[in-house]
Amino acid sequence: MLGNIKNNPNFKVYLAKIGLIFTTLAWGATFVITDKALDQMPPFTLNAHRFLIAFLSTYLIILMVNRYNKSKISNITKLEFIGALVCGTLLFLGYSFQNFGLFGSISSGSSTPTHSAFITSVSVVLVPLFLVITGRQKISGRIWFSVFLALVGLSMLLNPFKSGFVKGDILTFGCAIFFACHIIAQDNYVKKNINIFRFFLVQVGVASILSFLCSFIFEFNHPMIWSNTVINAVLINGIIATTIAIMIMVWAQQIVTPSQTAIFFSLEPLFAA
Repeated sequence: MLGNIKNNPNFKVYLAKIGLIFTTLAWGATFVITDKALDQMPPFTLNAHRFLIAFLSTYLIILMVNRYNKSKISNITKLEFIGALVCGTLLFLGYSFQNFGLFGSISSGSSTPTHSAFITSVSVVLVPLFLVITGRQKISGRIWFSVFLALVGLSMLLNPFKSGFVKGDILTFGCAIFFACHIIAQDNYVKKNINIFRFFLVQVGVASILSFLCSFIFEFNHPMIWSNTVINAVLINGIIATTIAIMIMVWAQQIVTPSQTAIFFSLEPLFAA
């Protein structure tokens, strides 16, 4: 019975979609804890440690699975490195804009977790739009209708227009743009012959290095408090919302299209709410 299910050509598609739902759940569930942690640690510093934890976790995974497949870091290909460099930079930019939008130091203009989740979900529209503009893919009417329903549902659920938009929301829109670009760029690389462990390791390594550099430049005199809230945020974001969730996303994007990925990510505000 189980063998028949696994041999079903749609089995991997279903599994990939379930994986994307888990990824979205992990991201949405961390909005509040990230918002609280940003009251005690600036955005670049928080991201730097988050991606550092993800890098170390992924490195341990590679060590454990190394005996079963060729995932040695020294075997990294040029395609994997360039792809990871591009996607890591986009990932860094996306999370930086999102965290700065939530950052409480923006005088009376920081975004709320609900607003941030809604604006981030705008990538569900931007992904198919960018694909059409660049001529990379034709989007079916069914996908556009799904995008429309997702946005209507999100508006009804979160009602983000009730309280008006602030400065932090504008920054968060930058996050939606870079996350949309990340989905498209990552789709381009993962559908080629790459090792997802090495690809992901370098990607989070790039995001961590860029975050540390920016923290040294822009946040060197900003006070940091290593409270239980911050430690929990770093560990939960680093292990669950980054290592596990984004690695699942990398694998799932080998199977589903960028537009389908974006539609699943529209569930993020639901979980955040």
